[in-house]
Amino acid sequence: MMNHCQHAMRWAATAGLLGTLVLGGCATKSAVATTSGAEPSSPTAQTHAKIGPGAMAQTNENPGGSEALKGFSRNPVEEQVTQPAPMVVAKVEQPESLARKASEAAMKPLTDIYFAFDRWGLSADGKKNLAENADLLRQHHDAKLLIEGYCDERGSLEYNLVLGEKRAQETSRYLLALGIKNPVSVTSYGKERQVCTEPNESCYWKNRRAHLILEENK
Repeated sequence: MMNHCQHAMRWAATAGLLGTLVLGGCATKSAVATTSGAEPSSPTAQTHAKIGPGAMAQTNENPGGSEALKGFSRNPVEEQVTQPAPMVVAKVEQPESLARKASEAAMKPLTDIYFAFDRWGLSADGKKNLAENADLLRQHHDAKLLIEGYCDERGSLEYNLVLGEKRAQETSRYLLALGIKNPVSVTSYGKERQVCTEPNESCYWKNRRAHLILEENK
């Protein structure tokens, strides 16, 4: 009788142990199915689904739920802002300015022609200077040319007026021979309007001249 009771108790204990193991296995399968199934629907569930110390550290650093920005320093260096260089704008010359410059070029002084004492014939240097003047006159063929004849202070007023006119006329004829077509007028001031008043040959030579003035038509 005793043996029969002991045998029954052993079977009961064995059955209880098997039942406990079966229930524990079902609970584990349910937990595994929940973890590997559909993704959690909320950020909180996603946070808790992550396993490991790394996930916990990230969750604690960023309680707001979004990842921290990368590439930004928590202690940024103050940026130095410099004033930009002033813009340089090229100036375009207006037509009026160009016309004024052309007029100034036309009024460029021509070279004076110098003569020997009591002579109105042209020297070699005088002809050379007139040839250079002719090049400028050809660039302004419509400009008027005025030739003034001068003498030094020696001699009478009347004589020097005639001599000054002869020098102006000789200058005009040579320019015409060079092909100049500009309208030309001549005049004589004789020994008036001296450019030098010293009583020496160097000063006299500066006064014996033909002075050319170019006047642009308006």
